[in-house]
Amino acid sequence: MSTGKRIAKRSIIGTRVCAPGEDGKFYSGVIHAVKTPSNCPDLFSTIGMKYSIRFDPPVPRCLVWNREYKDTELIGPGFQSVQNFHLLPGQKVYLTFNGREISGEIVNHDVNMDEVTVQICPPGYEGVLEMKKRLEEVRLLESRKSARLMDQDTDFARLADVGSDRKRAGSSSQHIDVPTPTQG
Repeated sequence: MSTGKRIAKRSIIGTRVCAPGEDGKFYSGVIHAVKTPSNCPDLFSTIGMKYSIRFDPPVPRCLVWNREYKDTELIGPGFQSVQNFHLLPGQKVYLTFNGREISGEIVNHDVNMDEVTVQICPPGYEGVLEMKKRLEEVRLLESRKSARLMDQDTDFARLADVGSDRKRAGSSSQHIDVPTPTQG
């Protein structure tokens, strides 16, 4: 029987990624299966691995069912970056606008300038806005952070530690008067 803490194994299954459709646009989904080549001598090698994606509904017609993707075709954590691809007009993207994450659509991707023109319909605005953004400022996957916390990079664990140090310091430096018992 083991009494020590055991670190859980990390699985690529369940990772959110984007994969290309037949139309050249990227669509979001989750890795649900990994196929390793039978002749792979190295247990930890990713060469030749294929990934099956379960796409988010509604699934567009341009996605081929049961297609397997190479790691070089996927965008997401542990895979490729959006900066390695040319985004086509109509590609759905996410960006931060006035401290909130909103979705938009690519109008143009200038590869030479590493810049995209995005069309957005922000809440509270009438009509459509078109803006230029650096490619690194757009995402293909929706952020996990809530819109309220989008611009906050607070490490709450550190805040908890600071608070506990203050309590200890505060309690040891305080002097409490205790009345002496009277004899009668």
